[in-house]
Amino acid sequence: MKNKLYLLGLLLPCFAWANNSSTIIESRQQAFSNIEQQLEKAEDTLDGKETNWSELTAIATKLQSASETLKHSFPEGSQTGSKASEKIWQDPEQFQQLMTKMDQGFIELYQASEQQNPSMAEEAIDSAQDTCRSCHRNYRSRW
Repeated sequence: MKNKLYLLGLLLPCFAWANNSSTIIESRQQAFSNIEQQLEKAEDTLDGKETNWSELTAIATKLQSASETLKHSFPEGSQTGSKASEKIWQDPEQFQQLMTKMDQGFIELYQASEQQNPSMAEEAIDSAQDTCRSCHRNYRSRW
């Protein structure tokens, strides 16, 4: 009986970590899905002088919030069971640079919406989308 209790005591932290890791993975997958959806909405909302600027500002705010979530969503050990490539944890500096670049696109989108500048908004959306594609090419596992 003592051996079973001892073994259970050793395994419980492992189960807790596995559960925590799956929560982290779900959170970052949701953040990426939100980014994809909000970028599509931003493209649809952007309509030159006819743009609904308050809506675009709200979208940019949601993009920044999702991006902020991602800054803390790749802790060491959270790669198990993930679609993310091991390269994220092998070269975290490069990955973080791309995440920062994506975030900068969202900041610029917010600024463009505040200034009601359609060309600046379009450039910001394009920049963020280019960064997304680059990151997927480099850091998404293909299984």
